[in-house]
Order: sequence, then C-alpha cells, then structure tokens
Amino acid sequence: MPNCLIRSTGYWVPPNVIDNDELVASYNAYAARFNAQHADAIAAGEVEEVPLSSADFIVNASGIHRRHVFEKDGILDIDRMVPQIAPRPIEDVSTQAEFALKSIRPALEKAGYDGSEIDGVIVASSAQQRNFPGLACEIQEQIGANGFSFDLTMACASALYGLHIANSMIKAGEARRILISSPEIMTCINVHSRREVHFIFGDASAAMIVEADDGRPGGWDVLGTHAENKWSSALRSDFGFINIAERQVEPDYEPHLDQDGHRVFKDVVGFAPVVARNPMDKIGLAPEGVRRTWLHQANIRMVDMIAKRILGRDRTEENAPAILHEYGNTSSSSVVMNFELHSDDMAAGETGVMCAFGAGYGVGAVAVRKR
Repeated sequence: MPNCLIRSTGYWVPPNVIDNDELVASYNAYAARFNAQHADAIAAGEVEEVPLSSADFIVNASGIHRRHVFEKDGILDIDRMVPQIAPRPIEDVSTQAEFALKSIRPALEKAGYDGSEIDGVIVASSAQQRNFPGLACEIQEQIGANGFSFDLTMACASALYGLHIANSMIKAGEARRILISSPEIMTCINVHSRREVHFIFGDASAAMIVEADDGRPGGWDVLGTHAENKWSSALRSDFGFINIAERQVEPDYEPHLDQDGHRVFKDVVGFAPVVARNPMDKIGLAPEGVRRTWLHQANIRMVDMIAKRILGRDRTEENAPAILHEYGNTSSSSVVMNFELHSDDMAAGETGVMCAFGAGYGVGAVAVRKR
C-alpha cells in the first residue's frame, strides 16, 4: 500500500480589498436608511430596527480587519449589497472554474507537473456555481487531466474532506495523483445587510496536489487523516435550486445565511479538537510533538481555543498562525492558504496538524510530516 503525500499547494486572492471602515460605512448607511424609512413601524414594534455596526465590533467579534473580494462595488452599494458578476456564455470558462485555475496553476508549477499527469480532480468547496455538469469536470478539461472528477461540498471543512478521500484512494491504488481544488467566492453567499454576518467572508482559491510516494524528495508525508460530523443547523445557508420553487408559493422569500454564533462557538470548540486528536492518537503523536497546527480561519477566539486544546498549550503565531486579519473567513480555502503561508520555515522531520471545521458540523483533520 503506497504512502500518500502532499506534493504542493497553491492559493490566490483577488486584488480588490474592503477594509472594516469601508464595510461599516456602507452597512451603516443601509441601516440608517432602512430605519428612517420604517421609523413608524419600528416605533410601533412591528419592524425590528437594524442595528449599526463598527470596526471595533468586527475586530472584537472576529479578528478580521480586511478581506479580499472578487467584486467590490456591488458589495458596498447599499442598493445591491452583493457582488455584481456578469453571466458568461456557456462556451466560455465559468467564473468559478477560472477562479479555481488561478490557484491550481501555481500548485502544478511548484510540483513540476503538467495537468495531464493528474488522474483525479476533486473540487471541495462550500458551494459550486451550478448543479451540473460538475465544476471538477470543467477544471479537469481545462488542465487536460485524466481519470475521474467530482464535486464535494462540506462547508468550511471541504478541503480536508477532499484530502481524507484522496488519501484513501491513493492508498487503495485507485489513483496516483489527485488535485484538490477549493475555489470559494463566499461574498456571493454572504448577506451583507445583516450585522451578525456582514463582515465574515472574503474570497480566495486554494489547491493541493496529493500523490503516491515514489521516492522523490520534498513534500509532506500524510501520516493520518480523519473526518467526522455532528448534525447541526446552527450555521446554515439556504441558497439552492429549490428556492425558485419556494418563491412560487412565497414570492418575497429570501434564502439566507444564518448562524447562532454562541451555539456554534460552544459546539465546535468542543468537537474540533477531538477530531484533530484522532489521527494524532492513531500514530502516537503527542501534542508536544506537534510543531504547528494550521486551522480554518473562522474567528480568532475559535482559533485560540481550538489550537490550545489540540496542542495542550496557549496559541502563538508560531505554533498556530492566524491569517484572519488580512483575508477574513475564506471557508475551505483558508486552511490550505494558512498551510502554504506558514510552513516553509519548518525543518524536515517536523510534524504539524491541519484542522478545518464548519457547518454540518463537519470537521476534517490531517497529521503531516515535512520530508
């Protein structure tokens, strides 16, 4: 049974940036207008007042200072508050596939591979822009890969669920080299008119190339993986193909992104470290033997507490780096970005743990060792 390794990673973020002050100015302008327009109904208790936001509120709630976004003007326009992305002819490369390729091509280049040397493509992200054909099939065609391809959706844990599956397939001899792509245009899902969530997401694309060990130096040995779920609807996005049917019954229905933040925090902080410790326990890797953990960037308090429970010591930027301040929550791509940005300094033989957690609740974890 061949060993599995991560040969290379890649990531890309759009150049457009929205800082907290810009986002708050837009949101507060929307809130002020709404409250003025509905002043009588608010006074009568018939409509809830829209609360104002602030940069301090965002930083205290999340640790986020800015985020990179695919399209900026539509988000900040209080008459829209969603990205404005033009539809493309069906013969053109889709928006999300093109977005994915911006991180796939650097990963291929670093690995020294052509797309034809890939024999499996897994698109692992929170959402794909269409139901079918699969985004993975389109990416497979674009890079000239062979073999199979499929889409996988497990919210913010998607990339590590993809790695968990790829690891099993490679060890079983079903594939030799698999591309895992996580293109996340989360600002299209976000509801920028709700104070609880208006600041959370940024956009980013990440990729991993995972392969059977052929003795070539470099890369990261995959020592163990684990994925586990506990059902919860405390964090949800209701966007989907049934919405058009729902609107036939209730024309004003708007699918929404929603979360019970306190419940999610409590549940996931307790659950994620247990899943992360699973592959560690299986290989006898003690917390003190872990040089670094790369975590999904949900919010800074979750990163602090989950890191401490995995490592058995307080989080520092050395043992569990955070990238929230610059990129916000980029869903499944964040753990791969974090890994690439903060792994070059590790020495051969040192070990680390990647852990991602999100709606579902789904948690994925992998223990790796630098070769």
